[in-house]
Amino acid sequence: MFAASSGYIARLNSFSPNARRYLLFVFLTILNVGIYGVIFNLYILSLGFQKDFLGLILSLSSVSIGLFAIPAAFICDRLGRKNTLLLSSSLLTLSLLFLYNTTSKELLVVFSIAYGMASTLSLVTGATFLLENSTSYERMHLFSMYYIIYTFSTMSGNMIGGFLPSILSDLSPDLFILEAGGAIAYRLTLYVSLVATIISLLPLAYIKEKTSLENVSMFDRIRVYRSIFQSGIVRRMVLFYCLFGIGWGTSLPYFNVYFDIVLGASANQIGLIFSLSQLVMMAGYLLVPILTEKLGKIRLASTVQVLSIPFLLIFTFSSSLTVAAFGYMMRYMLMNMANPILNSFKLEIVSAEERSIINSVMWMACYTFVGIGTYAGGLMMAEGKNSMPFLVTGFFYALTAVLYYVFFNEIEKARCANISF
Repeated sequence: MFAASSGYIARLNSFSPNARRYLLFVFLTILNVGIYGVIFNLYILSLGFQKDFLGLILSLSSVSIGLFAIPAAFICDRLGRKNTLLLSSSLLTLSLLFLYNTTSKELLVVFSIAYGMASTLSLVTGATFLLENSTSYERMHLFSMYYIIYTFSTMSGNMIGGFLPSILSDLSPDLFILEAGGAIAYRLTLYVSLVATIISLLPLAYIKEKTSLENVSMFDRIRVYRSIFQSGIVRRMVLFYCLFGIGWGTSLPYFNVYFDIVLGASANQIGLIFSLSQLVMMAGYLLVPILTEKLGKIRLASTVQVLSIPFLLIFTFSSSLTVAAFGYMMRYMLMNMANPILNSFKLEIVSAEERSIINSVMWMACYTFVGIGTYAGGLMMAEGKNSMPFLVTGFFYALTAVLYYVFFNEIEKARCANISF
């Protein structure tokens, strides 16, 4: 037991300075995501917009991530990892500034798309940056630590988003006309996330660029990109991410809306449930490197996805807030335990010059269909079919868990055999 703990700690201590700075950047950036996840949907509805419009702007953010993924790969290779991350944070700051201060439908649409583009740059660059700034010795631990920090930051943001609106209302009943569920209280809370996003630029400034493909010709890039699409493994992975994206998008943006409208939870309760989910999730991420060594990456990823489905059904069919919250937290932990594996495996099976494009292709496939699923889920809820998005998600998660195992388990075995040899 002591030896296992010492080995775990040794691998954490071996993280490079660049990786550590990136993890600090992730903490600050994802603090915004945590606050945004609890408050933004409720903020838009508090402005008087309907759920179908909410579904539209959320889906546009997701679709823009998918459509901008390929150009983002070109930008990532041309500017380098550090400059792409700086560009991402700058564009994200600008987008949030407008999203949090306008009531114009047109501007909300435009900057939802810009928000998606900023997210694309970070998504395409992040996993590639981690892979290039790690070795096989500590890589699974680094990716798991990324998700632990991601989860802790999301939890912190959820708590801020859940409790700050009512705190503001209590502190300033005379200075502002603030109701706990009012638009002004929500907007002031969202400003906190904007500050965290601005500060996230600081750790990026100290990152030292390790690799760059600036000198690679456009012809060579196109040749590499063309070879990617000719790969049978890549085509199977694209199919997986398309189906996975539909399942993800149909329900994920609407858990807080379901808690609010169907189960009658307050913003405080939603923030607490989301925060507890992050706490449970961190425990799950700590187990991922250990379980991976025992089961293998593909078996573990498929298993936890299947195990999450019964808890999703518990959430969907329970009328009790407590039981639904338990189902939500367990589903959240199990489903997300697959993330470090999904994020690293797709990059490990390609060469260095193919990493940014393979990352962008997968995010393009995933988020384009996340956007389609999000819009469909919004329409279902607008028509009063509040449980339907979660049932659709359960079906697609079951399907993708099976496909992931069938498509990639033998590939992982072959890779392990070659490494051992």
